[in-house]
Amino acid sequence: MMSGKLFVDGKDVYKQFGIYVPDGGWSSLIAFPPLKTCEQNDWQEEDGVEIDLSEPVLNTREVSLTFAISDVFSRYNDFIELLSDGSYHVFDCAVIGRRFTLRLVSQSNREYAVTFGRETLKFADDFPFPDYTYKAPSSRMTANDAYLIDGVQTTNYGLRVLQGSFAEVLKTAAVKQNMLRNIKTQSGAIYDGEIVFYKAKDVKLNCLMRAETLTELWRNYDALLHDLIQPNERTLSVKELEQDFPFCYKSCQVTEFYPDGRIWLKFTLTLTFTRDFRINEDGTILVCEDGTPVVTEDGVYFIDLLLDRYGFDSVRFVNDRQTLRLTADGSFRFNN
Repeated sequence: MMSGKLFVDGKDVYKQFGIYVPDGGWSSLIAFPPLKTCEQNDWQEEDGVEIDLSEPVLNTREVSLTFAISDVFSRYNDFIELLSDGSYHVFDCAVIGRRFTLRLVSQSNREYAVTFGRETLKFADDFPFPDYTYKAPSSRMTANDAYLIDGVQTTNYGLRVLQGSFAEVLKTAAVKQNMLRNIKTQSGAIYDGEIVFYKAKDVKLNCLMRAETLTELWRNYDALLHDLIQPNERTLSVKELEQDFPFCYKSCQVTEFYPDGRIWLKFTLTLTFTRDFRINEDGTILVCEDGTPVVTEDGVYFIDLLLDRYGFDSVRFVNDRQTLRLTADGSFRFNN
């Protein structure tokens, strides 16, 4: 049954107008609003950017909703007339347990709606994160400290950081341009390339949030946004690198949402790494009490005490060509 899933100004849109939101149609609506652009200084002689995050606030946004038209097109016209008065309308999305106050911005060609039986409408959401009272996240997900936000494991939010995110953290930022002299009477140009500094970089974290109920999902989802937009820089800790990265939240895009059964929400967070994002190449090696490095019997290998990427504490025997890793579960692993 499609009735009872979406109400606009108290009217059941399926019963009243014969329309409904098909599967996958909620993604744009439930994504986090973006952060408003803050004042910033981009110092030429430093990596990254200095952003005034003393009072970060969320921006308005434009969202899309796709409606499927079940039968009589004339009732769809009545729905458009209801929305076209230029005022705000309350969308009570009962099927997903969320409520929004939206105003219509634009619509596609109605002939398209007649032909294909669906139409995408664009709305403005001028009230991001309204009347929110913080509740700490709560999840039964198995703890994992691969990624932490301000010292809190992402699994506390029922969230796992997915494949592809680590490569985003590792990617090199764009280089800030130094002084460049292009003299008209000389071929080419003269560039000061002695010292290189990098621009701030945007990092996309691919995230999957799981929950047993929609109530649990929205509690953790809202808590995550609340924590991301607190004043001052946030910190992302990456266990594999043993490094902390100052960042500020920028935007979000939802790619998959399944509100029924085993609840599943997949989304991408865009974070701006503001400074100190050069990858730390320093290692930690095993030494004696007097500070002398411990080496293997052949005198070739130091013992590197970095953490294993598979989640086990480990030691590594390293030289210039290969790595033999002994993990805490008792297994050996060769990395060339």
